[in-house]
Amino acid sequence: MTADGLDRFPYVAAAAHESVAARRHYWAVAIGLQDVDGLEVSPYLRDTAQGHIDGAYTIEQAGELVRAHHAAGHDDASREADLVSQRIAELLSRSPFCLAPGMLSTIHRHLFQDLDAAVYHPGEFKRERMMKQEDVLNGDSVLYADPLAYDMALAGAFSAEQAKFYRTLSGDELADFCHTIAFLWQVHPFYEGNTRTVAVFSELYLNHLGFSVTNEPFQKHARYFRDALVRAMYRNADAGVFPNESYLVSFYENVLGQASHPLVREDLLCAALFENPHLLRNVDPQEALDKRRW
Repeated sequence: MTADGLDRFPYVAAAAHESVAARRHYWAVAIGLQDVDGLEVSPYLRDTAQGHIDGAYTIEQAGELVRAHHAAGHDDASREADLVSQRIAELLSRSPFCLAPGMLSTIHRHLFQDLDAAVYHPGEFKRERMMKQEDVLNGDSVLYADPLAYDMALAGAFSAEQAKFYRTLSGDELADFCHTIAFLWQVHPFYEGNTRTVAVFSELYLNHLGFSVTNEPFQKHARYFRDALVRAMYRNADAGVFPNESYLVSFYENVLGQASHPLVREDLLCAALFENPHLLRNVDPQEALDKRRW
């Protein structure tokens, strides 16, 4: 008997209770998310991941192997995908979470710590607002937040989220959750890796809330996830296009095992912008990806 009274169970490392299924899930999500930026992991990373899944070594040892592999100059084309995949799996395994703005910086810093700091700026906010052309918008961009508004936007979003109490994460609750995830993504405070950071945040948040998640959506439909975020936050009144969060809700219904929606990227194409490229709002219409109807 311990000083804690009748509690006869000792404290042990959380990893001691980690199942094979859990380890497989971490890697499936981590590897799948690289497709958000069109990245592909190396066979070496997949072999190393399998070694961790099988219990041959810990997630930390897997990280040491992957970093040593790339330090030796192997598989340069897969460097970012491999290093970030291992860090995502590591973070999902550790499952740290705090519902506060600093959590996003903590995640980003952890995921990109092994890459060039001058390019990725791990954990640091951008100093100027940027644009990024999107396939589903025929080359237009979502209007991301300006750095002057980052702190206010994040503080407001997290304050509102802290007041919520999720019981089922279905219906209106899931719609509220998806709106928060989309809003955090639209702030887009980091130089690179915003979508992967928000995806990991959402997975950690769901785990913190006590909900189980499935592998397939992030593993096989990461590009759909990004496009769904785009459609959730894109507004163009002249084109008659307004934020539509239904695609993101469908994605998370699949994540939570509530549905099996077909996640088809073509469904997210913004037809009005292809029919009339002159309607592009945040990017010069001359930069439209498809000018066939110019």
